[in-house]
Amino acid sequence: MRPAALIGVAAFIAAGGLAQPAAAQQAKQTAPQGPLKTLADVERAIRACWRWPAASAIKSGMELTVRLSFKRDGEIFGANITYQSHDISPKEQDLYYRALVSAIARCSPLPLSPSLGEAIAGRPFFFHFEDHRKQRKASLDG
Repeated sequence: MRPAALIGVAAFIAAGGLAQPAAAQQAKQTAPQGPLKTLADVERAIRACWRWPAASAIKSGMELTVRLSFKRDGEIFGANITYQSHDISPKEQDLYYRALVSAIARCSPLPLSPSLGEAIAGRPFFFHFEDHRKQRKASLDG
């Protein structure tokens, strides 16, 4: 998936691009509770919305950095991928991209407090995700 592939994803979601009854119900069940009052609250909420692709569907790990901006009301807009691992297959890239689109759908709009909404509106924020589930772990047993 191209790094610019996420441009306009918030419009895609708002237009009903993920409009499936089961998906919509799940999104409501996992949406962040608020009001969010700090940047740490925002980061926790974004991370809580993230769901990795099934480990059985991937061969390697992925590093992904995403830039998100928010409106005063907490709606996510201006989302795009600024970095992604280059050593994974296009199929795996697509799985991670879909996971990201789903996370944004689950999180938007964030329940921001009015003061936090004013403070962060339009500013870019970066979130880095690393999938280490398929990496071997060193053993300390001799």
